[in-house]
Amino acid sequence: MLLQKSKPRTLLGLSLLFFLFNLSPVVAQYHANLNQSHAQEAIWVDSVYNALSQDERIGQLFMIRAHSDLGPEHVASVRRNIERYHVGGLCFFQGTPTKQVELLNSYQAQSRIPMMIAIDGEWGLQMRMKKTVIPYPRQLMLGAIRNNRLLYDFGAEVAKQMKRVGVNVNFAPVADVNNNPANPVIGTRSFGEDRINVALKSIQYAKGMQDHGVVACAKHFPGHGDTNADSHYSLPLIPHDRQRLDSIEMYPFRALVEQGVGSVMVGHLQIPAIEARENHPTSLSAKAINGILREEMGFEGLTFTDGLGMKGVTNHFGNGEAEAEALLAGNDILLLPVNLGQAKAAIEKRLINGELSETALRKKVKRVLRAKYRMGLTRYTAITTENILEDINNAEAKVLRERLVENALTLVRQEDIIVPIKTLKGVKIGALAVGITGQAAFQARLRDYAPVDWMNCQHSLSTSEQRELLRKLGEKDIVIVSLHKMNNLSSKDFGIQPSLVQLLEELQTKTKVILTVFGNPYSLRLFDDVETVLQAYNDDELTQHKAAEALFGALGINGRLPVTASERSHYNSGVSTRTIFRMGYTEPERVGMNGDSLRAHIDALAKAAIDAGATPGCVVLVARYGKVVFHEAYGHHTYSRRQPVRENDIYDLASITKIMATTLAIMDLVQEGRLSLDAHLGDYLPELRGTNKNNLSIREILAHRAALKPWIPFYASTLEANGSRKREVYRSRAGGAYRVKVNDNLFLNETYIDSIWYHIDQSDLRSNNNYRYSDLGFYYLSRVVERVSGQRLDDYLAAEFYRSLGLYNTVFNPRERFPLNRIPPTERDNYWRQQKVHGYVHDMGAAMLGGVSGHAGLFGNARELAILGQLLLQRGVYGNLAYLRPDIVREFTRRFPNETRRGLGFDMKQLNPDRSQNVAAAASPRTFGHLGFTGTCVWADPQEELLYVFLSNRTYPSMRNNKLGRMNIRPKMQAAAYRAITRPAAQPATKPIETRKLPEAIGRTTETEK
Repeated sequence: MLLQKSKPRTLLGLSLLFFLFNLSPVVAQYHANLNQSHAQEAIWVDSVYNALSQDERIGQLFMIRAHSDLGPEHVASVRRNIERYHVGGLCFFQGTPTKQVELLNSYQAQSRIPMMIAIDGEWGLQMRMKKTVIPYPRQLMLGAIRNNRLLYDFGAEVAKQMKRVGVNVNFAPVADVNNNPANPVIGTRSFGEDRINVALKSIQYAKGMQDHGVVACAKHFPGHGDTNADSHYSLPLIPHDRQRLDSIEMYPFRALVEQGVGSVMVGHLQIPAIEARENHPTSLSAKAINGILREEMGFEGLTFTDGLGMKGVTNHFGNGEAEAEALLAGNDILLLPVNLGQAKAAIEKRLINGELSETALRKKVKRVLRAKYRMGLTRYTAITTENILEDINNAEAKVLRERLVENALTLVRQEDIIVPIKTLKGVKIGALAVGITGQAAFQARLRDYAPVDWMNCQHSLSTSEQRELLRKLGEKDIVIVSLHKMNNLSSKDFGIQPSLVQLLEELQTKTKVILTVFGNPYSLRLFDDVETVLQAYNDDELTQHKAAEALFGALGINGRLPVTASERSHYNSGVSTRTIFRMGYTEPERVGMNGDSLRAHIDALAKAAIDAGATPGCVVLVARYGKVVFHEAYGHHTYSRRQPVRENDIYDLASITKIMATTLAIMDLVQEGRLSLDAHLGDYLPELRGTNKNNLSIREILAHRAALKPWIPFYASTLEANGSRKREVYRSRAGGAYRVKVNDNLFLNETYIDSIWYHIDQSDLRSNNNYRYSDLGFYYLSRVVERVSGQRLDDYLAAEFYRSLGLYNTVFNPRERFPLNRIPPTERDNYWRQQKVHGYVHDMGAAMLGGVSGHAGLFGNARELAILGQLLLQRGVYGNLAYLRPDIVREFTRRFPNETRRGLGFDMKQLNPDRSQNVAAAASPRTFGHLGFTGTCVWADPQEELLYVFLSNRTYPSMRNNKLGRMNIRPKMQAAAYRAITRPAAQPATKPIETRKLPEAIGRTTETEK
């Protein structure tokens, strides 16, 4: 409520005053010239001014402190000041959005004229609301960005956040040119040391805010950058002459004034070239404000003092005197006065003795009222707190944060071309995180791309610690060192100790070092001897993730250093890199998907599946345009709920082995001309000549059109009539011929493998070669790969694909390499193995072949399965390595002639509506992938460039549990991904090496090696 007082004003009755206060501003966009008004604004301003008492007029010039995280005493104090001094504005500090809005609604209801609300949010609301609002980069990091349009977008998003919590003025941008590395107060708050870069970015930031309803405030005029003192604690001295001040310090402010910035904050600075009086800050200097800012620059907007409780003022002026001097100097709004009573008394004294004229007071108050009119503060409408956090932390805001971070990353230099890291096969990589314990988020993301060995140390190292780290890391081919938990104190070398610098120098003599700095770029002066340096600025999780993605080429690097730290780290240093088409991570909205919809539907389906006992847990991944947008783990490894599922858990992929192992190998051999799709089995397996398998073609087997039986339960013939295992076939210990490990304490006589092949060779064929899914053909294809390549299937795939792709979790027989707590069990076998199947392949035939077969046996995690899918979506190219020719990928992933759901090896969307549907209805006809018996699937849709991976162990504790299939969980989750698409694919976003011709006979070469 605007008016709670019933006492009529001298010149206007209550009803007329109410009418005038409720006039709506007609100016939609804020403009800075507060010395002029259009007719309706002038009527409102004049009428309100005339209706105010002298106390209320003076009160309009005060802006006081308000917190939303302090107790009742603070709230009561704010209320008293609103009531007693009629303050015109509040400046909010720490708290939460919800509490701020609640208090603001209450405070505004108490105030006769709506108060102007400000906040010091240089990098958005999170500067004051740390736990509830997403953090944006500080201005120094933003200074590294080359695309200034992003600064406008940043300002626009900050304005939306501010308006949501009732803020009218944001005390940003910091327009100080930070050309003093020892500056203790500006530093990372500035866009950097270059006046033009600072000006351009400040203008875009300010325009973004003002175009979206929040007034910008350029600070700290005339320029706080070149000082080693903090005006919070003393009065900094800027000794430069006017020519220097005009050309450097004041340059961004002049540019901002010309571009219509709405307000300026004047800093507490001692600048003799402007104000000759000793210990007289510019904030109280008429020469600085009325003279330079108003008259020379022509600024006609609001002027704020910096906080009047800062020592730069209070050390030299008493309470009240500073406020009165500030008004005389030309300020409009007195920010955070120390004592309102004394300030008011001092101002009244100046009015009485004529130092401050009634005309000058009227001009200031009307300027404030005009600003309020343009801010829409003729009346106050209560702000709702409903969904406030969701509104502020919206998807678009998160996408913008990603874009800012990505564009700011700066590869300061690299002597050798190391970044992006292209070659993974045979390369040993180490990662040392300095300043933290445990695995850094940076290291965790690095391990998504390669088998990186990680370790930690502190900023200071003993001699023995240095020696041990040198021993371990010196054996690596590349060592990625990341600096964390640094401070901003140049005087203390940002927390970095000489022992760490020495370690890096010595390490670089033994191996290639990539230094990644998650901290102040001025610290680079300590690392001039390091040849490859990535400056990442911030130490938050998102920045760490993006830096890791950039090092492995999932992102291009384009930032430029905004300051000079040393001769080797100078302003505008930077090396640009390009993406090499490895998968990255992003928000769904960035690839045209609705993240809220995606999460809500998948969360609900996962919960329903687990609650129904369809599976004890699962991992779901969705990617589009080569970016993972959803990757979540649900439930537990078993129904005992002891081990939660994690995103990188390794699952038995079952029949996905057919496409991501066997078919992949066949594709490779075909493109190399070592195998023909139209050749027959007998051409590669001479032992089949004379059998009914001799003339089966490779193409027909891949398409499940070779008339083979679906499967043979080989294990059944190894059991006695009572279900016990035959002693001549199995032993509980390895020895002699009993060396095929089927499960714990269960070893198969290797001679029985010949019986398996005999049964397959002698099996009857069906009477026709129409489509019938069969495992038996892939038993043969695995053997074909071995005969043609001279390597076992798993070895061939590791050598030709997996190691080079960085897929160190994609393996056969994972129990030999990984702890069991990373591998969900697949069954409690009570029909053959008589024990839990954990880390061994579930499929009986594959188990009896030692865990490696063409139809089953592959294990992997969701991310690595997605990489294989992305390789195929990118037509055979990944990480700028060409693995498969595009024509080979097309040949295998297109529909077999006259077939409604099969390609070559790959399953495809079922086109016959009368048959069981295998994918979501919205999937395009080009969708290819495969299901797995254990409760897995992977599907790739080239039309939408969409990948979907689902991993589970639905077979635990019994493979007879078919609830997952009956509930259609897998296709429903896939449907959720399609439902979330808000922007259909137009042109392919993944264009791997789009301008290059790939050779017909392709090798594992990078573009620079060709």
